[in-house]
Order: sequence, then C-alpha cells, then structure tokens
Amino acid sequence: MAEKIPGWLERVLLPQVSELKGELKASNAKIDGEFKAVHSEIRRLDQKIDGLDEKFTQKIDGLDEKFTQRIDGLDARLTQKIDGLDEKLTLRMDGLEKRLDVGERLTAVETKVQELQSKIR
Repeated sequence: MAEKIPGWLERVLLPQVSELKGELKASNAKIDGEFKAVHSEIRRLDQKIDGLDEKFTQKIDGLDEKFTQRIDGLDARLTQKIDGLDEKLTLRMDGLEKRLDVGERLTAVETKVQELQSKIR
C-alpha cells in the first residue's frame, strides 16, 4: 500500500523536482550539442585523413612509376653493356682460337722442316 505524501512536503518538493527536471533537460540538450560538435569534428578529421591518404597514395604511385622507369632504363643500359662485352669477348676468343690454330700449324711445319732437314743430312 502506497503511503500518501503529506501536502506540505509535496508543496516543498514538487517545485524543486520540476526545477531539477528542467535542469536535466537543459543539461541533456547541452550534452547532445557537445556530442554533435564532437561528432562533426571527428567527421572533419576523417575527411582530412582521407585527403592525406589520397595524397600519399598519389605520391607513392608517382615515386613507384619513377623508380620503375629508372630501373627499366638501368636494365636496358646494363643489357647493352653486357651484350657489348659479350660480343667483344667472342671476337677476342675467335682471334685467340685463330692464333692458336696458326701456332699449331707453325709447330707442325717446323716439325716437318726439322724432319726434312734431318733426312737431307
């Protein structure tokens, strides 16, 4: 069974309860406003971060493209130099082989000359 609040107590407390309700509503409205402001600031920061992310991505892609071009250029130049050295080495090897062949022939001729000289004597 609910007890009834005495009239004098009700007259004293009701205005204060109403005043507290008003203050709570005002505080809630103020807090809601602050939350909206914070949320708006967070959204603005997210947009800035997204913009920076896009800028960094573009810069990284640009650097990647430049490095790729430079590496491709270096690769082409190294390939040319290696091919040139290979060609020079091949020519020198061919020249050495010819010289060795001539040297072997000369040795054979010298041997035959010596054989002939020994037969003549």
